[in-house]
Amino acid sequence: LRLRDDASPDDDDIVTIHQLVVSFDIDFAVSGTKVVSFSTGCQSTPTHWKQAVMWFDPVHNCPALSKGRGEVMKGTFQMKRNAQNHRDIDMTVRWETGRSGEDGTWVRAMDGVLKRSLIA
Repeated sequence: LRLRDDASPDDDDIVTIHQLVVSFDIDFAVSGTKVVSFSTGCQSTPTHWKQAVMWFDPVHNCPALSKGRGEVMKGTFQMKRNAQNHRDIDMTVRWETGRSGEDGTWVRAMDGVLKRSLIA
């Protein structure tokens, strides 16, 4: 997961990220049967699975990137089967914002964790 906003020409802009939208593609391939594939992406035909919206806490922990300082958002995304219901999916995003320092080291500005369950 690595996000950068290059849309605005004004380097003094602060870009605030309010949510992440998660979609996925999947193939079910069982030997001797036809492969079944689908996507939850917005470009695909809707299924019973939906895109998941992961909202940041707008009061305490909504990431803001300073374009003038060259800040980016990076992190990891984990998706796993729910322990109580094998049809549900638990998602975790560990994120941080920051920039490369003058010596090339990472200078963190903010960080946090988002958790969401996708219920089948």
